[in-house]
Amino acid sequence: MKKEHAYTNDLEKILDTKPLKQMKGKDFLRTDDVNEEQSYMLFHLAERLKKIHQDHEPLPHLLNQKTVTLFFEKPSTRTRVSFDAGVHLLHGHSLFIDKTITQMGRGEDMQDTALTLSRYTDCIMARVFEHKELETMAKYSDKPIVNGLTNEDHPCQILSDLFTIREHFKRLNNITLMYTGVSDNITDSLLVGCAMLGVNMYVASPKQFPVSQKYLKIAHSYAKKSGSEIRVFNEMPGKEILKNVNVVYTDEWESMHMKLDKKKLFPTLSKFQLNEKLLQKCARGAVGMHCLPALKGEEVSHNVMYAKNSLVWEQARNRMYVQMALLSAILRS
Repeated sequence: MKKEHAYTNDLEKILDTKPLKQMKGKDFLRTDDVNEEQSYMLFHLAERLKKIHQDHEPLPHLLNQKTVTLFFEKPSTRTRVSFDAGVHLLHGHSLFIDKTITQMGRGEDMQDTALTLSRYTDCIMARVFEHKELETMAKYSDKPIVNGLTNEDHPCQILSDLFTIREHFKRLNNITLMYTGVSDNITDSLLVGCAMLGVNMYVASPKQFPVSQKYLKIAHSYAKKSGSEIRVFNEMPGKEILKNVNVVYTDEWESMHMKLDKKKLFPTLSKFQLNEKLLQKCARGAVGMHCLPALKGEEVSHNVMYAKNSLVWEQARNRMYVQMALLSAILRS
């Protein structure tokens, strides 16, 4: 019991820091809705939560008597389970809602849904297609909204990925991450998150799938402050550039909101595959990452997924701990 109290006091001290106190009751809709200082304090809190859990010690009741609604328009494995399990571990209650079985399936709009849900729950995690729908939910809900994925941004994923990189390399400064494949919402979110925290980011993507100029502009504005280097390539960079890459990251070629002729595009897209040959050209100790689900043999090779230098499964595990930290800060009593 004394050990449990010691853990609780330790976590309370982290939550009492100014950066995390400023997050109380706030929405988390975009990757940069938490600043650099808040990100590092969330990493510190997630690190402690992870250690307590993996030491098989009881976790404190940080979400005691809190209800988190998990609202889904899109299919999900990791987002649903990591939030559900994380809330449970902190002694809160999660409520899963599939949009198709709500009155939205009969025409009720997001405004009325948000006004209703916020009267029953302490926080809403929403995984939706259109980002403007998430913004509508935030506008009409008087409880905080957390983005579990939209077509524009995936902030919980990127926060967890940066935590995972820091955990593995013991730092974020002087780390270079290269995203390879079809530019999508993960690419855009990574650009912002990496630039904000000083991680160099390269994007290697075919010209048919250009990087969002909107997010590139945001990333460059953060890079000016952090010193991060941002580079975009329409072909796979050569050895002189790859030898500086510490992390190679990819995602499915066809996101849930896209429809591609992958058979026709395969000769082009296969040049951007994350595979062993690519990693061997990168810096010593380079690792592979993928936000999942993966289509092995397309954007990523089978061997890379399960290699010793794969962070894929640790980044999936860390979703839960970082989200536990995030919710603890937002819902702090």
